Amino acid sequence: MSATIFDLHTLPAMPAALLRAAFTRRNARGTSLPDMTLRVHGCRASPELLARYRDACGFDADGFLPVTYPQVLATPLHLGLLGLPDFPYPVLGTVHVRNQIAQHRRIADTVPLTMSCHFEGPREVPAGHEFDVHTRVEAEESGELLWQAVTTMLRRHGARKDKDAGRKDRPPEDARFAASRPAPWTVPADTGRRYARASGDFNPIHLTALTARPFGFPRAIAHGMWTLARCVAELGEAAHPDALTLDCDFKKPLLLPARVTFQTAREPGGVAFRVLSEEGKPHLLGRLG
Repeated sequence: MSATIFDLHTLPAMPAALLRAAFTRRNARGTSLPDMTLRVHGCRASPELLARYRDACGFDADGFLPVTYPQVLATPLHLGLLGLPDFPYPVLGTVHVRNQIAQHRRIADTVPLTMSCHFEGPREVPAGHEFDVHTRVEAEESGELLWQAVTTMLRRHGARKDKDAGRKDRPPEDARFAASRPAPWTVPADTGRRYARASGDFNPIHLTALTARPFGFPRAIAHGMWTLARCVAELGEAAHPDALTLDCDFKKPLLLPARVTFQTAREPGGVAFRVLSEEGKPHLLGRLG
């Protein structure tokens, strides 16, 4: 964990955190990330926002937080890190490419939590620089580690273009899903707005075609964490054990509205899943174990 720990009295308000992260003037040069952990005590899920989240993603109310929900609670802390003046990259245009979650015990809806997050990286990859945001969620009273995650972000090389991007062959079919029964989903145009009202993430690329176009999208795109949460909700009781892992790669933006296909494949110790476009290209690949 980073050497410097900064304790906040309360979670930053999401609208202010979004604006600060997006428009903070960057003082850093190079690619070094701030060596700081942000931490906040006594966090609780808002019953109203949690109900909206369950409704937007398809979860039943069972007295426990969905395994994806602690990331929603921690998002203001993530934005707090991204909004630090010595964070070296512009936040707009930074892409969420992977997520790894380890739940050690299911979290009751009303439990007070301590949450902390810090950076690791960056590292050079062909497309640019990747870095990770590590998140820990502990029981406030006992200090027991309940949940942790690694959120991987990519800052692309601005000047580099893949000259062969338009000529790439379709990837070979994943044999794991050969016997899977496809489940069609219709994803409405207001999905991004409904998820934003539940999560507080009002990034303009997710709201309307008008607000998404300045960022290069012809229509609004679904939040990646909505797509992942919707998959977990579809998996039902497979996501109910106390201890589990949830990994995913975000592949292709999901333009709204959309018709997509959800598929699962049983594996030793878990289940693989994916969301495909109408053209058969993956939006998301994941595994629950």
